[in-house]
Amino acid sequence: MNNKFLKYLVVVVIIFSNHSFGKEFNDLFTIYEPIQESSQIEKSINSAFNNMVYRLSGSSSPSNVWKIINSGVKRKDFIISYSIKKIDEKSYLQVIFNQDMFINKLDALSIPIINYSRPVLLFLIEIDSGSKEPYYLSFKKELDDIDKIFIDSLRENASNRGLFLELPVFDLQDAKKLASSSILSDPTNEISSKYDFDKLIKIKLTKSGVNDWFFSGDIESNLSYPQNTIQKISDIFDEFLLKIIDETLEELDINSQKKFILNISVNNIKTHEDYIDARDRLNKIIGISSVDIMSFQNNNIAYKASIQGNLISLMRELEDNSYFKIIDYNKGKNFIALEHLK
Repeated sequence: MNNKFLKYLVVVVIIFSNHSFGKEFNDLFTIYEPIQESSQIEKSINSAFNNMVYRLSGSSSPSNVWKIINSGVKRKDFIISYSIKKIDEKSYLQVIFNQDMFINKLDALSIPIINYSRPVLLFLIEIDSGSKEPYYLSFKKELDDIDKIFIDSLRENASNRGLFLELPVFDLQDAKKLASSSILSDPTNEISSKYDFDKLIKIKLTKSGVNDWFFSGDIESNLSYPQNTIQKISDIFDEFLLKIIDETLEELDINSQKKFILNISVNNIKTHEDYIDARDRLNKIIGISSVDIMSFQNNNIAYKASIQGNLISLMRELEDNSYFKIIDYNKGKNFIALEHLK
């Protein structure tokens, strides 16, 4: 399993909010929904609930939303709290959902679940408008209309779907290398030397006439519209992004109908606070449906855990979190040893 940390001291733009660079999506059960006025709270709550379902299931299909609603519950039943927050001078409804209730409901309805471990998609987007030198998109204060199409879509989808959609920021040396090479045709070696990622998405947008543009790379499309060119570019990118996110998240589904027992040993438990923290962290892991203490001695706690899904998804979630370190594993004995990190 690849770690999602920079190999060198290179700045990476994290398109979504305040998360540190990594793969564990810490605020998985918190949704920030844009809101204009307090009279729209009900509408924003409904939208936040829908996005929570899309985020957990990995699918953007509304069928899972209706499965839940038709089971006899209301959207508000899943909410712990909500409040209006100001972020960058814009108003958002912050909605915090009940993890246990959501997981139990999706489990009961046999809806696949994706855990806290979320993929990193790195986007290398080159724009050639013909009016200035071609450039690679990065997050900067001054954005033109074309830049905003990509930035806004990446930010919104990262937030709504719960994954990391990132852009590299190149230093002067990087810029020279990119300018002197056909990086877009085969950028993997150059980009991989500085970043780790689950998928590298390569896109080039070129203006070939007054209102003529075309995409190349992982998107291939020609645009020739006398009006609404910006909107057409946005529509094509949004459609592509929806497809690539769906495909990526569907690979990570936890099949909650598959269950097995795993013996877990957690060491470095020296205080009562350590015990509480380790217990709470284990219960937070989506692939673990329940844990029972079997013994406690010499700073070590032995648990018997009920696991849903498969071992691969559980190991990924354990490897990607910052609270435990895997120190031993025996598949034949269904045993794993963890170190509790402080």
